[in-house]
Amino acid sequence: MKNNKMFQILAAAALVTTALSAGTVEAAAAKAPVKSPASKTTAAKFAVTTTQILVNGQSASVQMLQAGNGKLIAVGDLAKAYGAAVTSSKGVITIKSDKIGHSLQLQTGSKTFKLDGEAHSFTTAPVMQDNRSYVELKPVVLALGGEILDAGQTLQILTEERIAGSFASVSFDAQGQVIAVKDDADPAQLFHLNTDYSSRLLSSDNSVLNMSISPNGDSAAYTDESGQLYLTSLSGGQSLKLGTDTSVKTDLAWSADGKKIYFVQGDKQEKISYITVDSGKITEILADKVENKSEVHVSADDKKITYIVNITGVAQSDKDSTEDSLKIDYSGAGEQIYTLDLDVKDAKPAALTTSNDNKLYPAFLTNGSIAFLSADSENSSAKGVIKSISADGKIQDLIGDVDMALSAASANGNIAAAGVAADGSMKVYSVVAGVKTELYSTKSDVTDLAISSDGTRVAIIADGKVIVVQNGKVSQLTK
Repeated sequence: MKNNKMFQILAAAALVTTALSAGTVEAAAAKAPVKSPASKTTAAKFAVTTTQILVNGQSASVQMLQAGNGKLIAVGDLAKAYGAAVTSSKGVITIKSDKIGHSLQLQTGSKTFKLDGEAHSFTTAPVMQDNRSYVELKPVVLALGGEILDAGQTLQILTEERIAGSFASVSFDAQGQVIAVKDDADPAQLFHLNTDYSSRLLSSDNSVLNMSISPNGDSAAYTDESGQLYLTSLSGGQSLKLGTDTSVKTDLAWSADGKKIYFVQGDKQEKISYITVDSGKITEILADKVENKSEVHVSADDKKITYIVNITGVAQSDKDSTEDSLKIDYSGAGEQIYTLDLDVKDAKPAALTTSNDNKLYPAFLTNGSIAFLSADSENSSAKGVIKSISADGKIQDLIGDVDMALSAASANGNIAAAGVAADGSMKVYSVVAGVKTELYSTKSDVTDLAISSDGTRVAIIADGKVIVVQNGKVSQLTK
């Protein structure tokens, strides 16, 4: 019996040992599964693409990867856009340069980054892949004072934010640079607005509201409250007096060579004169006692001027001039376009128009004709039309398919115009070498516009923002 019991004990022990051995093997197998020679496990990679973006309006090639719902840009490519250097120490990546004036630090895998020591957050943490770090673009650009624009399918980065505010007027200089007046500043400010969306302050003074920019864009003329003419350099420096005359001067207009400034003169706008910029000498060219002259424009060859006379009603009464007999005849009232030949001694003004429609924005075309905006104030359903009139009085429509409201011309005779279409939108057109082209359509209110001398660029003010259209591309230079 003892031998049988001992045998049972030994058998049970063997079974326990066998069971324990089997459990150990399974556990080992679970911890270290056997791999076939052909299999290999690697971390999942994000797809990296080479993408064309715009940096301050210029094309650049960058590496980007898709992580989660957002795209990350290679840190090195972002730093290059800012002209900055990238360093790495103990897992901390630093982007820094004297140009941006900031120090930005980040770590892969961390949603927190620091700008000059102040904490900011990413939506998606930076990623390290193939020894390159990738970072979420928008938070970094905004933290560094830049801006990301919606440029259709092309991503556009501005390393500096666009200037913000309300602008009142816009023009081009001879080099095609945009010059605009910001009127919500106190005092008003004059800016150069560049194609890379940067801006440069030219002047800060309420006089900029009536400044006339020279053709080369180097200087501007204006009058103060007393009628004194001044010339100021747009590259800086003090304003200089032009002569000492303090009579009323309005509607300043430069000659194409920049040597003269024409203007309407007198309390009743009854004269037209010019001042020679070098000497400050004023020369009177027309004093026919006809009042209410305005909008002087000079031909590109400096041989003719055109202007508008606002003819008011004529008083009529009986021979005793009694109050009861006094009547005002408005039959001949209205705005009429005149020209004056500067090459002919003692030339008399020639009236080009006699119709009673309102006439605005007269300007010379390359063929010698004069373009103007015609509007019928007596007929609310009539459309404004851009017309041209030749020296022999022949009138033709240039733009008449929308209700025209604004017009501007370059020194070379190119026309830009804006009007209200049937759907309520504002349409912007150019007329270059006699060819009309629709350039832009907006629901915003267009209040001013200009066209470059070569006719390739049109600038407009829409709801106070400066927009430039060139070759079908629309760029909003301010915000």
